[in-house]
Amino acid sequence: MNLYKDKSSWNVGIYLLEGRIYVVKNKNFWVIAFIAPTVLLFTIIFALPLVTVFVTAFCNYTPFQSPVFAGIDNFKTLFINNSDFWKAISNTTIWILLQTTLSISFGILVALLLYRKPFGWKFVRASYMIPNIIPTAATGLMFYLLQNPDLGIVKSIFVALGKGDLTPNLFGNSSYTFITVTCTWIFYSAFNTILIMSEIGTIPTEVFESAKVDGASRFQVDVFITLPMLRNILTTCVILAAVSMISQFDILYITTKGGPDNTTLNLPIYLFKTANLEMNYGLANAIGVVQIIFGLFLVFSIGKIFKFGQKNE
Repeated sequence: MNLYKDKSSWNVGIYLLEGRIYVVKNKNFWVIAFIAPTVLLFTIIFALPLVTVFVTAFCNYTPFQSPVFAGIDNFKTLFINNSDFWKAISNTTIWILLQTTLSISFGILVALLLYRKPFGWKFVRASYMIPNIIPTAATGLMFYLLQNPDLGIVKSIFVALGKGDLTPNLFGNSSYTFITVTCTWIFYSAFNTILIMSEIGTIPTEVFESAKVDGASRFQVDVFITLPMLRNILTTCVILAAVSMISQFDILYITTKGGPDNTTLNLPIYLFKTANLEMNYGLANAIGVVQIIFGLFLVFSIGKIFKFGQKNE
């Protein structure tokens, strides 16, 4: 058997096998050709700006001054005697905890109920999904208008009760603002519900049938069989919930802008104010670096805690 290969062509291979000529295209060439545009766009749109953020975080940088290296001064400004920064960290952490516990738990509960397909389950599933389709900016504006102390439905209810003068300003009073803002998104977990329902559908029915034969109740099946087998998808939901709270901006900005008295200030709002109101781009990028590192820490920590990627035993 004679085998001859001619590499004179850079994107094809010419083979001579048992007197026959075969022309085979170089797969590596086409792989590179298709990947190159994506890599180029990723570099221009994401990688270069990210590098710029990290570099300028160590600089004094304003609209009136080109970046000048200042070491870790920006990070000292953030971490030492900066009540606004620590308030933003505190609020962000609390919202992450609420979103990864209360919201995820609510999504699991709805998924377990809908998977049993009770009467009207399709209507409930569609209705539960609708709020998640609405853009978050529109959701924030909707809640702001509904609870407006002068025009909203809350005002109308208090007027109907003869207590119009006692209408609370839910987005303007520091006693109510944090919980009011939290309620604008905490129960919108339909995306998690859909993911969990799809994962439940992959569990062999024999598992549930065996449990029923052994006399297990529905509650026992859910707690001791279904939930443990949903570990990987629940880890994904927890990671997505945590990341969404690190980047939560539009609802907060539309409803409270981080106020009153910074009671709803979080890292994105603080970054926005630092960059656009104080015009301190170096400090704003330092906040962005903290935000990125915080997010990466959460992703890896959650994956480690839930043993993400390991097979269910």
